[in-house]
Amino acid sequence: MKSYFPYLIALLLAVLLVHQCERNVFDNITSTNNIAALTDSVSYYKNKLGTSTASVRTLQLEAKNMKKVIIEKDKNIAALTSEFSRLKSITSVKSQINLPPVRIKYTEPIAEDSILPLKFERKGFNKTDWYNLGYKVTQDSLIIYPLSVPTQTTIVTGFKRKWILGRQTLTTDVTNSNPYITVQEIKSAEVIVPEPLYKKWYVWLAIGLAGGAVMASN
Repeated sequence: MKSYFPYLIALLLAVLLVHQCERNVFDNITSTNNIAALTDSVSYYKNKLGTSTASVRTLQLEAKNMKKVIIEKDKNIAALTSEFSRLKSITSVKSQINLPPVRIKYTEPIAEDSILPLKFERKGFNKTDWYNLGYKVTQDSLIIYPLSVPTQTTIVTGFKRKWILGRQTLTTDVTNSNPYITVQEIKSAEVIVPEPLYKKWYVWLAIGLAGGAVMASN
């Protein structure tokens, strides 16, 4: 057994070295990507559906940094994420619906006086926290312009449990700040990346037990 001891030690050191090298490479790549993400601005491109897509780089943060950088700086996000036992991702999107002018022509114009033609125009604008609406009324039509609806959408994916020892369920929550916007359907999917064997806890336990057994036999 003594003849195998140096090999076991060498194997253990090799595994530790590979793990540390991979961790250093990962940290360096993540740091570089995060610097680029922090300075990135929203870009737009025409997608395969023929519509416009907004795109931005994604921050990669560990749980403790996610709390400091994102959650603690936004009370709304803090409230929404408090329902999760473990977070996987947070996405916050500010958007605004802008509709082109809408003209509604009357089936029959307002009746005209035989002596004095009835022609009039009334304009107005109504602004609230949840929509902006302009209008113009004439004797033969109603024109609505501008019409815009702002909202902030928060998308949180993570694990929820009904009680402290309950089973965790991977869940995606979508919340709009505008009460007039209703989410009708959500489809959420995640790519599962298998964890490397050397990161499994039972592998390290087996190596530790083997090493302990070897040393105990000496």
